[in-house]
Formats: sequence, C-alpha cells, structure tokens
Amino acid sequence: MTTKIQGWTPKTDFLLRCPSSAHDHDAETSNDIHGGYDIIDLAFGRTFPSELLNELQANGWIENIEHGIKGKLKPARTKMDVDMGNLLQSFINPFIMSDDNDDNATNISKGDDGMTRGDESAFISRQERMKDSFSERHPLLHTLISSIESTACRRLGKSTSMADSGNKINGKNECVPSDNTTHFEFDSRLTSVQIAKYPGDGQAGYPRHCDRGATCTKESTNPKIMRHDTETESSQRLLTFVYYLTPSEWDSELDGGALRMFSPIEQNIDHNDNDTSDAHYFDVTPYSNRLVVFRSDIMEHEVMPSLRRDRVAITVWLYGRAVYQSSNTEHASLTSNDFGLDYATLDYNGVGKEISNSSLPPPLPISSDNAASKNGDKVGDKSIFVAIPSYRDEETWPTIKSLVETACHPEKISVAVVFQVDTMSKEEVQFFTTAKGSGISIDSSQWNQETNFRSITMDYRHSTGPCYARHLAQTLHRGEDYVLQIDSHMRFRPNWDEYLVQQLNKTKCPDKALLTSYPPGYEPPNGPGPNAETRATILVPWKFGGDGMLRQKGRLLRPDYQHDSDNDNVPCLLYAGGFNFFHSSLLDICPYDSKLHLFFGEEISMAVRLYTHGIDLYAPPQTVCYHFWKRNPLRVRDENNSVKVKQRGDALDVVRMQLRGLGRGLGTFRSVEKFSEALGIDFYKQTLTPGCENAGLSDNVFVSPPSDEKTKLCNDLTGEDMSSVLKLVCQFMTET
Repeated sequence: MTTKIQGWTPKTDFLLRCPSSAHDHDAETSNDIHGGYDIIDLAFGRTFPSELLNELQANGWIENIEHGIKGKLKPARTKMDVDMGNLLQSFINPFIMSDDNDDNATNISKGDDGMTRGDESAFISRQERMKDSFSERHPLLHTLISSIESTACRRLGKSTSMADSGNKINGKNECVPSDNTTHFEFDSRLTSVQIAKYPGDGQAGYPRHCDRGATCTKESTNPKIMRHDTETESSQRLLTFVYYLTPSEWDSELDGGALRMFSPIEQNIDHNDNDTSDAHYFDVTPYSNRLVVFRSDIMEHEVMPSLRRDRVAITVWLYGRAVYQSSNTEHASLTSNDFGLDYATLDYNGVGKEISNSSLPPPLPISSDNAASKNGDKVGDKSIFVAIPSYRDEETWPTIKSLVETACHPEKISVAVVFQVDTMSKEEVQFFTTAKGSGISIDSSQWNQETNFRSITMDYRHSTGPCYARHLAQTLHRGEDYVLQIDSHMRFRPNWDEYLVQQLNKTKCPDKALLTSYPPGYEPPNGPGPNAETRATILVPWKFGGDGMLRQKGRLLRPDYQHDSDNDNVPCLLYAGGFNFFHSSLLDICPYDSKLHLFFGEEISMAVRLYTHGIDLYAPPQTVCYHFWKRNPLRVRDENNSVKVKQRGDALDVVRMQLRGLGRGLGTFRSVEKFSEALGIDFYKQTLTPGCENAGLSDNVFVSPPSDEKTKLCNDLTGEDMSSVLKLVCQFMTET
C-alpha cells in the first residue's frame, strides 16, 4: 500500500531541486534559507512509528528482550567499507562477489574493528523486497518504502509513480519528467534500505561524511555550470530519507543523537580531523515520526552520539541522476511556479517579486469621495490592527502579502502574528516566521515591516487551540482604530480596508457593531482569481455535535438582495473566528478568553458573549476575503494527552454554562434567553427550531441548493479528518 507523506510541501520540492539557491551568494546569509534538505514532521500516521517498530521486532530485525529475539542487526560498515571488503574477497573467491554492494553489508566478515562505527545495522536486500510475501510480512515497512519512492517521483520527476510504473527507459525502470526544469531521473531498481540502531552509550556515532563518498565535496551545486550526460553518467545515490523510530518523548539535550547537517557552502573547505568548530551546520533532533530528506550528492552530515537511549532509524536511498538546466542558459531565474508556488517569484537570493494582478479577485466597491465616518474622520486616516494566529502554516506570509498589496492604505495596516512552530528547529522557525524564509517579498515603500509588524513565537507543543493564540495576538494591539481578526491562510479583494471601514460605519452604532462571515474558499498557489465568488454569506445554525456544541454554516445570498438602503449589511447572530472586523474599543468590552482551550465552542461562546454585551453582528453585503479550508497536515492531534484532554473538557463545561446564562464573560445588556430565542435554538434540549437556518430572512433571498455536478468542487473538504466545520463550509460553497 502506498500512502501520502504528510507535510511534504512545495518548499520541500524547492529545497531539494535547488540546493544552491540559498548559498550561491554571501556566506554570511547562507543560513537564512537552507538548501539541499528538509525536515518533515508527522510524516505518517500518529501510531505508525510504534506499529512499524513492533513489526520490525516481530520479524526479527530488531531485538526484543521481552520475547527473547536477538535481532539481525550487526556492527555496521560504510558503503566504502563494503565495497573494499567485496574487492578484497573478489581476489580470494570470485564467486562471493555480488553486484548488490549495499545489501550485502551484513554478509561481510567483521575484519578490522577499526572499520566499524559503533552502531548496528542491516540492509534489507532487494531480492527480499521483491518477493510477493514481503508486503504481507512487512506491510508497514513496505508502505514506508513505496510511499517514499512514489512521492519523490511524483513531486520531483514526472507524475508517474516510480513504484508502480511499468515504463522502461533505456531498459531501466525510471521516472523521467516531461519538462525542462531542474529534475531527477530515478532508477527504482537500485533503491536501498537500511535499519540502523545507535546504542545510547554516548560514544557510537558516524563522523562527517557524504552518502556519495568523496565526490560530495568536489562537485559544484550551481545549475549554471552543471553538465549532465544521460548517455554516460551512471545512477548514483541521489536522495537520502531517514525516518526515526525513537521514543515519543525523546529529548534533544538529554538523549542527543542529532543528525548534524552541514551547509553546502562548506563543501569546498578543507576540514582537518572533522573539526566543525567554525563550520556552518544545523542539528536535527531525531524525533519519532520525523522524516529527514536530503541530497545524497550535496549534503555532508554527521550522526552525533546518543546519550542514554537507543536511536533507531530506517534509511532509504533513492538512486538516479539530477538533471539541471542547460549551461547555455544565462543565469536562468528559477521561479516559484516551477515548484508549485505562485505567491512570489524566487530568484537565487530568495527574494520575491510582485503577485500578478491577473490572479487577484475583483476589487470591492468603495465610495469615491472617501466619505467621512460617523465620527467625522476620513477613512484613510484610520488605522487597522490585523490579528493572526498561525500554526506551522506556510500560507502565513502569502496571507500578509495579500493583505498589504490589496489594501488602499497599506501604511495604516499593522499586522500581529502569534507563530506556533517547532522552536527546537531553527529551519522551521526561519521558514514559518520570516518573510525571507518563506520566499516572500513585500514592497517596503508601501508597508514597513520594521514598524508595522509584531509577533510572538511559541512552541507548537504548547498550543491549546485558537482562543489562547487569538488572546495573545490581541495583546499586541497598540491603539489602532479598528481590528481585523483572521486566520493565517487567506486572500483578500482589493480595497478591503476602506470597504470594511465604510461598511462598519453604515451601522446604527459602529462602536458596538461587528462584521463577520465564513469566507468562500481558495486553492493555493493561484489564489481566488478574477472569477472568484463575490456574493455575501451569512452564518446560520446547522446542528449539534457529539460534544454538545452548536455547529454553524454559511449560506450564500442572492446578489440582488439588499437588506436596507442605508445599511446594506445583513444582521446575524453567529460569529466567525477566522474573519471579523470591529472598532478596537470592543477589545476592552469583550476580549478573548485565554483559558478556553478548545476548537469547537470558540465561535458560539464569542457569539453569546457579544450578544449579551450589546454588540450587533452583521455579514458584509459582499465577499471580502477567501479562506483555505483544507486541514494543515502538520497539525498535531492530542487525544492521548491527558492534560489537554482535561483542559478541553473544562473549557466545554464553561461554554455550556455560558449558553445557560451562568458562565464567565457574559454581559448584562441582553440575556442569553433572548439570544437563544432569536437564534431559534434550545441549548438545554439541543434542538433547532424549523426555519432557523434562514437566520430570520425569507427563503427567496438565498441561492438555490447545490446541484449534483457542483458538489465535486468540495470533495476535498468532506473527508473524515476535516471535522464537521469544514463540511458545513463546503455546503455553502456549493450553493451557487
């Protein structure tokens, strides 16, 4: 069975295809954007590593003291050791020699103890893996290997799966791309698989080396001068994948065992006795379910000693050739379009260029005379604070870029982000929290990041849901006039800032009003585009979940519907956490609850609190922005974390009490009973009144129900892992 490697992104493609793009210039900035490798956390299912380890023990590969299994791992050797051993033995007994050098590593006699590294390992021979019974006896190991092969071929070669393709080129099973960009040609016949265990004795390690041997320090990584001869060059190790099966609570300091990756700029520097005191390197902690992929021909690396526990990993080497752009192309620019990105065009120094206007949705209508607000101030004089919680999201900086480049007054926009990332990974922090690390460039003449950007960075393991992150973001408010709260994966229509200010000031009391809705979706990298949905959506009740929390959905309104000639915003009672706009004075009246550690329940809690504080909610009469609704593959499920499970249970109890008029954070301006009555919901019995899905409007103001042929637009939003909220969003997206 082949499965998708979760967390493999266009960034992974770019780093492996263009290892020199971040290092061809100034060595002092070479660590800003690394090249040649990537780190993929939670690459497979949460229980996959423990189940795979059990499978290896059951099949006798790794010792299991409890069951008396000794294991097949032997003192390990390098590929050079094996080749030399085979060469020596060929002079003694030519019948021992095999063309399967890697996989015969365990068949070579021990010889000189000075040649061993201290770890134990075994290669799983290709003959063994080709047997029909292998996938039956090793279903998870087979899944790991085939998933790596097929994903690498699909993302870095052409779309044909390397593992499944029956095509042969020049007599070989290969995956060859169809375009002329930098790509790989894989030879799946040579795929090599190793199981290795480094004992936790503080001594066993593997000195700095290259998986290609000595050639790693000699060859250039610049596509301009690379030459490739497909007729004469043989397949060699091209990509190395290391998948860790360490204990789930592995500690980077106490357990050690890091994989030390050296920058490609070090390759042409002589190192004596493996002295790395002045080298550019990054230590990768061997966390369970972490997959590290790097260029075998580019990246020198070292395995640091494990200090107290065994470090078990499976390594898969893919063989083939890297095919670079023709040397007669004069410093051809590598664009993000080549790697599935369309937010910025990346050249060799990683700096982005402008987004094409052709990818923008239609601009929002605004008053041509920049009308004064009800407070007498010009709209262009007002400042906006944008609060964004971001959980390991590569869409964060493209979202900020969209915010700034589509605003009428970008200089008035202040952005605050709460980054939730792996703080133990320097590379992840760099990629997610900086514009440069994400390959995004924003015109500093329009928006000054030094003065208009604030952030808080916290470890994702401490994340407790959106409420705490939104609370932290609100603490970064510095007196701006208005607040826009959004998610970290959104795109905006031009004029959004002036439009929202004008619409809010159409309400009866702008200081006690809030605009909110569920935005339609978009698909990165291209964004919503010029034909994007522009009709309004309004939030309505949907059903109760198993946790007793009300689920809500958005419904599309007909384009000719106008609620009022003076105030065309549509009144509503429900609240969307990922898009809401209000006067900043509401931060003091109804701030986010920092102790509400949950996901479902956030929006109904805020809705009832805002209502009881006398805040009126409205849906804007047009779509203002777009939301990427697919689940983030890096999001960690914590059902087995007893502390977080208890926090979530306590938070649900708080919301249940609020919906009965007894919880904290409620106001006294209006009652919870009136909220329930107006909404058409009985929170005690968890029942919905017929007609409540119309939000007090007539049936004819909504668009027709979805037709069968349109439901296919949202097939990706209805998987079991997407949760009910995405299913309801899918429903309104297809009501066209």
